[in-house]
Amino acid sequence: MATEALGWWGVPLAIAAGTMRGGTPFLFVSLGECLTEKSGKINLGLEGTLLMGAMSAYAISYLTGSPWLGVVVAGLAGVVFGLIHGWLSQQPRVNDVAVGIAMIIFGSGIAFFFGKPFIQPSAPQLATINLGAWSSLPPVQSALQISPLFLLGVAIAP
Repeated sequence: MATEALGWWGVPLAIAAGTMRGGTPFLFVSLGECLTEKSGKINLGLEGTLLMGAMSAYAISYLTGSPWLGVVVAGLAGVVFGLIHGWLSQQPRVNDVAVGIAMIIFGSGIAFFFGKPFIQPSAPQLATINLGAWSSLPPVQSALQISPLFLLGVAIAP
């Protein structure tokens, strides 16, 4: 079995790999929220923005065959949702927390509505950087396939 071949360090390796893969979208969303907080506002609608960006990226990647175009469109979706939140939050007697909660509901609803046709198809994925080529074990090779977006997010964060 492959898990036996990895030994004791297989579990921490799998956790680290899953954290990098699953956490990369949240890295970009949290970087955007850091900019929002510099303005003195708080955007609780990040989940809606994230869902809309993910749906947009998947749909565009599927329709065009270009995963990088999907990444660009996801960023543009985030910009649009950020502009909506910023504009609404600046209106008189409007609470930015309430706008953020509304953005969660709005973003989730729009993403699920427009994303319904894309539930079954498989869109192209970004090429990964294979840091596990040194190993002959497939689980190690799989765990160490790093998205270039993770490296970009780590570079942007500082």
